Order: sequence, then C-alpha cells, then structure tokens
Amino acid sequence: MLELSMVKRVKSIDGFVVRPRPISQPVKKPISKASTTGVATPRRVPNRRPVMTPEDKLLSDIEDSLSQIGDLDLADETPAHPTRRRQRQMPDQPKLKPKRHLSKGKIVKRIVVVIIVVLLGIAGYLGVKALLASGKIFKGNPLAIFTNKARLAEDKNGRTNILIFGTSGYSMSENAWDGAMLTDSIMLVSIDQDKNNAYMISLPRDLYVKYKCPALGRTSGKLNEVFYCAYTKNKDEKAGAQALMSKVSEILGLNVHYYMHADWTALVQSVNAVGGVDVKIESTDRRGIYDSGTKLRFANGEIAHLDGEKALALARARNHNPGDYGLAGSNYDREKNQQKILAALQQKALAVGTILNPTSVNGLINSMGDNLISSFDTSHVQTLIGVASKLKLAEIKQLPFVGRQDGGEDLIQSYSSGGAYVGEVPVAGVFDYSVIQAYVAKNFSKNPVVREGAVIDVLNGSGQEGLAAGKAAGLKTDGYTVGVISNAPTLATPAVTIYQLNSAMVKTAEALKHKYNVELVQGGLAGYHTKSDFVIVYGAGSATVGSR
Repeated sequence: MLELSMVKRVKSIDGFVVRPRPISQPVKKPISKASTTGVATPRRVPNRRPVMTPEDKLLSDIEDSLSQIGDLDLADETPAHPTRRRQRQMPDQPKLKPKRHLSKGKIVKRIVVVIIVVLLGIAGYLGVKALLASGKIFKGNPLAIFTNKARLAEDKNGRTNILIFGTSGYSMSENAWDGAMLTDSIMLVSIDQDKNNAYMISLPRDLYVKYKCPALGRTSGKLNEVFYCAYTKNKDEKAGAQALMSKVSEILGLNVHYYMHADWTALVQSVNAVGGVDVKIESTDRRGIYDSGTKLRFANGEIAHLDGEKALALARARNHNPGDYGLAGSNYDREKNQQKILAALQQKALAVGTILNPTSVNGLINSMGDNLISSFDTSHVQTLIGVASKLKLAEIKQLPFVGRQDGGEDLIQSYSSGGAYVGEVPVAGVFDYSVIQAYVAKNFSKNPVVREGAVIDVLNGSGQEGLAAGKAAGLKTDGYTVGVISNAPTLATPAVTIYQLNSAMVKTAEALKHKYNVELVQGGLAGYHTKSDFVIVYGAGSATVGSR
C-alpha cells in the first residue's frame, strides 16, 4: 500500500489553485490501479475555493472597485507581466484569487485611496452643481471659476465697494406679494483685497431721496423704492440694480463697483446649510428683545443660536407694534442685526468644518442658485473666496449713521411734512449728503488729512461776495471737511489767517501750513465761537493766493 505522502497532489500556479471541472461536463473515470494490482489508491479530494475572511472580502471588493476607475499598479503582490513559463502553465479557465496577507500599512494605504476616490466623486458632483448655479449667479464662462483669477475693480483708495440688497420675499418674483420688489435691506460692503479688511454700511430704507418713478408718479421718495422704480418698466433686474447703485454712490460719495441681490430664501437656506449661526443679543432694554411681528424673544446679552427662519426674523424685527421692546432704534437696530447675521454667516460658511462637509456645501449651493443674482464675473470668484477666507470677524468694521461707534453725532434724522412722516434725511439738510460723505471718507481714504477728519470753518474777511463759498468748494475737492461757511466778525488784511483750535489735528495742521505757506495761530478767533477744529479767514487780496 502506497504511503499517503507519496500521492501526487495538484500543483498550484503562482498561488492559484486550479478549479475542478464543472459538474455539467462528463468526467472520464481514471483507471484504478486497484483493479489491476489490488492496491487501493487514495481518493483524490477535489480542490475547493478558499474560504475568505471578512478582511479578505473587504480588500477584494476594494480592488474590484478600484479596477473600475482605472488600472492601479499592484506589482507588489502580482507581477504585471508573467513570465513565459508561467504563461504556459496557465490554463484557459478562470482562476481563483489567492488569499493575501497584507500588512497593516498596505491596508491603510488602500483604504485612503478609496476615501480619496469617494471625496473626488463628491467634489465632482458639487463642482457640477456649483457650475450650474454659477451660471445664474455670475456672468461669463463657468469654467473661468477654475481657470482665471481676476483682480476686483478698485477706487482711488484701493477699495472694492459692493452693494448688497435684499428684496422682501421668498423669491425673486415680482408677484410674490405686494411690495416684493422693495429693497428693505440695503448695505454696502467695502473690502481691501490686499489688507483683507472690510467696512459695512447699512443705508436706511426710509432715507428720503430724489428719483424718477413713473410707476409711482413721484420724483422723490424712500430709498427702498429706487430699485422697483427702475425695474418695473421692463422687468429689468440690471436696470433696477444700476439705479440703486447710482443712488448709493451719490449718498456715500463712493464708486460702487458690484452688486448682489438676494431674497429671503437665500438667507434662510444659507443659514440652515451651515447649521445655524450664533449672534449676541445686544439691547438697551435690560429685558432683551421682544418683537411680536416676528415672534422673537431673547434675553439681553444672550448668545442666540439662530436657524434660517429665526435669522430672517431677527433681520426683520424692528418693534413696530405696541408692547414690543428692545429695539428702540427700530430700523437702525434692525440694520445692526442684519450686519451681525451676515458677518456670522460669513465666518461660519468659511469654517473648516463647513467647507469639508458636503451636505453643508450642497445646501449653500442650492440656496444660491435661484435666490442670488450678482454683477460679478466668474473670473472674480477665486478672488472673492480668497478675501472672504482671510477676513476675520474683528476686521469687519460697522459704520452706522445713528449710534456711531466713534461717539460722533447722528448723521440722519426723521423728517416730517405737514405733520406726516416723510422719511429720514441727513442732518445737513434734505438731499445734502456732505456730512455722510465726510464720515465715509474719514474711514475709507488713504489721505491722512481726510482720515483725521478735522472740521474747518471758512470765513470771508475780504468783503468780496461769494469768496468764502468758492474757497470752501476748493477745500472740499482737496478732501478737507468743511463746517460753517460765513462772514468773519471783522474785515481782515492778511490774505489767509488760520486758527487752530484742536492741537490733536497734527496732519491737517501740517497740510494747511504747506498749502498756504503761513504759520498757524494757536487759539480761537476773537468774537467768533465754534466747535470746529480750524478756522480759516480769507482777507483782502486772498483771491490772488492760489486758485483756491
């Protein structure tokens, strides 16, 4: 009897075990030696498919998936080109995968590859969605988002000024409800692309302005009607936006380069997409805020976590009804809260946890597609993202017209005619935006004299009619802030005499000394009282001193 160890076993080829023939095929019975020699031959056990562990199964599935997206080099386990000897040994029938014992390092490596593939798939999906949405939001070729990075337009101070306005409804449709095309939120954001800082200025929707509005049959009215007046004639979004940009430019004394128009849905869905925003409730009322119109109630000093609807409610709240409290400034407080919400949304949207969350990114894209229109080109997108990602919340400075952070006087006031409320007007007078423009220039300008913001009274001591007004106009052109324009208490002989009442205004003093080549008098002018920083008296012969 032959020993079992002497039995010839089926050889494997490169680690693969040859499968038995399919059962459906006839198998010829081998001639048993027992029939001829009487010695029994050990029964041949057919080869079976190796049992795969869960780990092996996972790796096998991973490799099958990877093979669908491209040929990967697995030379560390199986040669890509078998030798001729091995080729001769490979039969023309399917082979079983061998059981591989990979190191932990290789397992981790492969799993990472799969994760990267999945992320690329998600990124591709979101990228396509972003391209589709960008076709509605931005002008130009959507592919330019990835291929071009254009610098934004700038004014003489190196700043880019963007008008952001929101219409009163959950859609861009004029028929959403009566008054849906009124812009109840009007804000200018000014950014410096190099220094990565920003200013936010909310303009009161009730600011009384001049406009041409055949639809309303008026030539003046509230600022929130300007977009509608230009839009409604031909249902022209661009015409409405351009009209509002032009009016805001006139009020602030700035070039407005771009605009963004959003509806309520854009705010609600954007806030929800990032998981809500946190806003500190700040009120002059110790109880906090209660607004019956929007059903909001918050404690003073509370850090309120707002979902989309609550963020919209806070952005609209203004204590319009009896029994409300905490928003004594009405529209002015509403504007401050709108700025807080946008600043919080900007920070949350650019947070690492949000950017790496496909659900959040997808939600942001969805919120923008049909609810945001802008005048930006697709080539500006990379620049906008770069500035926004570097902008810190502390570097976003708010410039309110009422309740100024610098302690200055309010720039606008209520205006009534015939006992009826008309709107808000500048303290300098109806349609006179000089004080507002000086306030903005003081913060935006690169000119040290303008930023110092000294106020100069201009007095005529020559007896020549209209001289003071002409000189004041020249000073304004040069960036000086002019206060009172009047006659001097007495006639003056010197061409120009400058009185410095505020010794802290060093830059302005140096500039005036250089401009007129005179020494400044420290102290006030006898017989003249003012709160301004300087007084300039133009005397006899002053018309020959320069052109201004």
